Amino acid sequence: MTPDDLRQQIELQIVELIKAKLADGSMTEERAQQASQTVLDSLKPGMSLEELYQAVGRLDDVVQELAPVVLPIMKQYEKEIVQPISANVSALIRQGQYDAAAKLAHKAIASDVKLEWTGSGKPSS
Repeated sequence: MTPDDLRQQIELQIVELIKAKLADGSMTEERAQQASQTVLDSLKPGMSLEELYQAVGRLDDVVQELAPVVLPIMKQYEKEIVQPISANVSALIRQGQYDAAAKLAHKAIASDVKLEWTGSGKPSS
């Protein structure tokens, strides 16, 4: 799955969430427009997977109503990206490869690790 495919799925989930919130009255039309504009400003075609995850993670900072979409995606990111990197760093330390562990940790912190989508076709809910 390409980053653009994932972005489109996320956008679709957000549209469905906004429609549901408008239908049940838990979101005003004005707030829905603000949420939509925030998403359009944040999620752009052609983003790398790293940029996409960073942008998605910030969406509910501005529009808290998007948390039901953002949180499962960030949990999946934690499970499929952060935990494996952490495990690799730990393994390198156990093997006594401290320089390699430090380099990998610094790359991960700097978001300089090449990410590849390995998840399911759709972020978990």
